[in-house]
Amino acid sequence: MFRRPLLATLLLSAFATLPAHAVELIARGSLSGAIGDLSGTSGALENGVRGDLLGGLGSGLAHAGGNTFLALPDRGPNAVAWKSAVADTTSYIPRIQTLSLALTASPSNGLPFTLTPTLQATTLLYSTQALSYGSAPSLAVGGKSYFTGRSDAFDAGLSSLNPLDARLDPEAIRVSNDGKSVFVSDEYGPYVYQFDRASGRRLKSFALPAGFGVGTPGPTTGSEGLPTNTQGRVANKGMEGLALTPDGQTLVGFMQSPLIQDGGDGGRYNRIVTIDIATGATHQYAYDNQRSEERRVGKEC
Repeated sequence: MFRRPLLATLLLSAFATLPAHAVELIARGSLSGAIGDLSGTSGALENGVRGDLLGGLGSGLAHAGGNTFLALPDRGPNAVAWKSAVADTTSYIPRIQTLSLALTASPSNGLPFTLTPTLQATTLLYSTQALSYGSAPSLAVGGKSYFTGRSDAFDAGLSSLNPLDARLDPEAIRVSNDGKSVFVSDEYGPYVYQFDRASGRRLKSFALPAGFGVGTPGPTTGSEGLPTNTQGRVANKGMEGLALTPDGQTLVGFMQSPLIQDGGDGGRYNRIVTIDIATGATHQYAYDNQRSEERRVGKEC
């Protein structure tokens, strides 16, 4: 399916009146994070926060055609202290929020257009395979094992790349070219999963190279770092970025921090991994932070 670039569809009429090189703020809109979403999970979480709180949507945003965008919250609200042993994470079910971002030629606040966001749907993410919840509460209901934001929902006997771990901290989302599924990357594993867009069912788990995961996973940053683990992702700094090539055949994931074996935080090289969607084959590349910094400083000078 042909898909226009993100801004081309939403802002085409606006940019038609601007010089070809110009990038300007043309509209501003807001959606209250204090409202409930459309998930039906209104029961209180362990920290007392309602389970359907819309909250923030900033982990990932993907264009899904026309005025439709898919927004990705992360592992849920954990700003309220309740249990430091699990980093105050809760049994929040990771989800996708479908939004309509309508742009109208209606001057407001000194800008030429008005942006009106509307929440259209909330899709909870789950697996039909039995997931491991570790010491976290099980969220398995009626043949569906829902993913959870709880940091202790993992099999302690396996590496953090275990695809049957229930914990999920979504960071990026991309829409398949046919529009029927989405790809989501995560910090806990790190994992890269494919979900059915309409139902939220996990369709596929992509196996990442062994060096990306930690051999001894833990529920907190302190329990996953050195000297417990000498290789793998830095705690809570997994696959932050995810892209999809224009032909829809290859995913490109970017790690937030150099791996432990690459120096961890402050290390020189961040790993990039490509994933062939059809075969699952992966390739790795190194992004040289030092060379990038040298080029940036050179331009500033």
